[in-house]
Amino acid sequence: MTRDFAKRAWWGGARRLAVLALLGAGCKAGMCGGGASGSGPLTEQERQGMPGVIAFVSERGPQKDVWLVRPTGEESQLTRAPEDEFPAAPSPDGAALVVVASAEVGGLHVEQLRLVPLEGGPVVMLTEPRGRARNPSWSPDGSWFVAESDAQGFSDVVRQAPRAGAEVTRLATAREGNFEPSVSPDGTQVAFVSSREGDPEIYVMKADGTDVRRLTAFYKEDMAPRWSPDGKWISFVSDREGRTRVFVVNPDGTGMKAVSGSATTGEEREPAWSPDGRKLAFVARGKGPQDKARIWVADVVAGGEPVALTDGKSTDDQPAWSPDGKYLVFPSERTGDVELFLMRADGSGQTQLTKSKGADWLPRWFVPKAPLPAGATRAEGH
Repeated sequence: MTRDFAKRAWWGGARRLAVLALLGAGCKAGMCGGGASGSGPLTEQERQGMPGVIAFVSERGPQKDVWLVRPTGEESQLTRAPEDEFPAAPSPDGAALVVVASAEVGGLHVEQLRLVPLEGGPVVMLTEPRGRARNPSWSPDGSWFVAESDAQGFSDVVRQAPRAGAEVTRLATAREGNFEPSVSPDGTQVAFVSSREGDPEIYVMKADGTDVRRLTAFYKEDMAPRWSPDGKWISFVSDREGRTRVFVVNPDGTGMKAVSGSATTGEEREPAWSPDGRKLAFVARGKGPQDKARIWVADVVAGGEPVALTDGKSTDDQPAWSPDGKYLVFPSERTGDVELFLMRADGSGQTQLTKSKGADWLPRWFVPKAPLPAGATRAEGH
């Protein structure tokens, strides 16, 4: 099982839109919340009231860099290293962002985790450059994080403090590999993927690596576990039904269910939890070769059929919730380039946010510790 950060189905490189163009069915009656993309843009006043800042990858320069954009549209550049860099996980206090730097060195793929302070200052090299350093997930208090690493094995789940040269503890090891760790909201458990028993399955362990429990058991692939913010569910994607779908399961392994009901018929991916832990936004496609990717939202608590938020006329992807749960940001190719768009949580008010030449994608929406300075930013030593 290869979970390559730089080569996943994201916008990037040579504009892999053909790979990314997940397909979706057209809007059904009453299924395109609030009129979807035809309802007109958000007002400037409403955008000014939106919390936080959005980190994203931009290809407007010679390499992929991380930029920041406010909901009102003001932008600043966060990283300028010669390697490609991707936003991974903002620190719990909003003071810094972990990025994954990716490069080809001597024909080999190399990754490095870096902690970039948002207010300037030295970049912290959290890991040495290596073949696998990805998928970081923070503890709630920010004193440690977990990640994938090949420092001592093919792919281990490791734990360390967010500083250079910190001691690294191997939490999950197996010759076949361990992947995609996710720390529970209370910091006591870590969900992860392991192929230790022949195929990728979802496991949970205590934060010190003990008491490992297997949650799924099927001969297909189960991947990408993510805790709901309230800790009641773990979402994951699985091809156990012959197509990739989004599932949820309780942390004790009970209550497993697909979230999309009968509303979608093709591949599903990119699940994103709402801040209150009630809803999952995700991307789904239909079976028609001319259909486009679209964003849906499912109420995990109430159940029922999911609602289509975008109309399937263009490729829309990678939804991320605002910190207050009232809005979503997502990349779309509807202008002919890949730009970020905002919309309300019901799909209304779809509004273009970025307008640069070059793809903008992989958004991460969070509240920074301090107001960001106006204009371009640059971390020291970067």
